[in-house]
Amino acid sequence: TGKGDKVTILVGYNDAEGIPAAGIIYRPLTEPAQWASGSKREEFTDGVLDLAVEPNPKGVLITDGKVSPFIKSTIENSGMNMVPSLASGNRVLMLVEGKAGAYIRDTGGFCKWDTSGPQAVLEAYGGVMAKLPEFLENKDMVSYTHLKTPLNLDFCKRSVGLTLSNARDKKMFIPGLDSIVTDVHLVKEYNCVQGLVALAPTKMETFYLNAIHSAMNNIKKESPPMYT
Repeated sequence: TGKGDKVTILVGYNDAEGIPAAGIIYRPLTEPAQWASGSKREEFTDGVLDLAVEPNPKGVLITDGKVSPFIKSTIENSGMNMVPSLASGNRVLMLVEGKAGAYIRDTGGFCKWDTSGPQAVLEAYGGVMAKLPEFLENKDMVSYTHLKTPLNLDFCKRSVGLTLSNARDKKMFIPGLDSIVTDVHLVKEYNCVQGLVALAPTKMETFYLNAIHSAMNNIKKESPPMYT
């Protein structure tokens, strides 16, 4: 496919409360292989990175799928620019490498094995990764809970839309029908269903946090986030 340089292998280590404590992101198909590892708690980082020749702190990584109205409006309202990207681990490496300043999404399609290692690495390098609702509300950075449990610990009643990717029983998903889930048993236990906000180390200053938060709140009534 010619996209091997986007492939990553992810390893995450979580503490007893399910919070990422250390991680590795590895790009095996680049030459040389590129990687980043780190643990904020141990004050440790290491890696071989493809640093941006011209850093793009105003860049916001977007997925290879459809960009939601919430994300599109947030980027336009904040004066930032869209940066196409592939693969969860690769996106976090791009933040560490200076190729973008933020990665924000409201729609799902990603799981906790996509966030454990990358969150630990990003935070070790000085960035942050958190669920979107709490950041949107008051700029709180609340982690997903990475524990092996029978139910989704990050489920929020009446805020999650049922999709083919997050439905525990795919028969429950009806194409074309917007279904807001009220029963946690309907969604997979490991899906990330509360969006995501990931900020590069260059975006951790109060000015940038306020700018992104303000841009989101300016458009959320007209284009609310679509948690799935």
